[in-house]
Amino acid sequence: ASIDYVHFHDRHLSQVNEMLSRQFWPGIDVTEHLSRPDLSVIALYQRVVVGCAFILPDGYISYIMVLPGWQRAGIARFMMHHLLQCVQSYGKDVTLHVSANNPAMMLYQSFGFKAEEFVVNFYDKYLPEGSRECRNALFLRRRR
Repeated sequence: ASIDYVHFHDRHLSQVNEMLSRQFWPGIDVTEHLSRPDLSVIALYQRVVVGCAFILPDGYISYIMVLPGWQRAGIARFMMHHLLQCVQSYGKDVTLHVSANNPAMMLYQSFGFKAEEFVVNFYDKYLPEGSRECRNALFLRRRR
């Protein structure tokens, strides 16, 4: 079976919340993105969510993630391309925060994102106490 790419729908909500909460930090809830499914993309293998990406109308990418085991298959690249197409008509720069040690930096650079700021302790308010995850982030921008 192939990977299908669809807009975010309420039938994906529990899988997406669980996937993001496991990968990033507990308690993530992307319910607000249901109001703008056109600014999302969900990667499905049969009925299993293997990737997701969301962008806000102001051009900020709030989440982009591919499940471990599905990485390096072009899924994130396809989703990033889709997000950039979603906001192209808005004429806005596209921005995001990424953990300072995230290997996805290479993907973002390939799309023309440039680091503008190093944000110390950006993830402090999200990560649980005692987490070993990197708390620092880079703020990236892709100019229109």
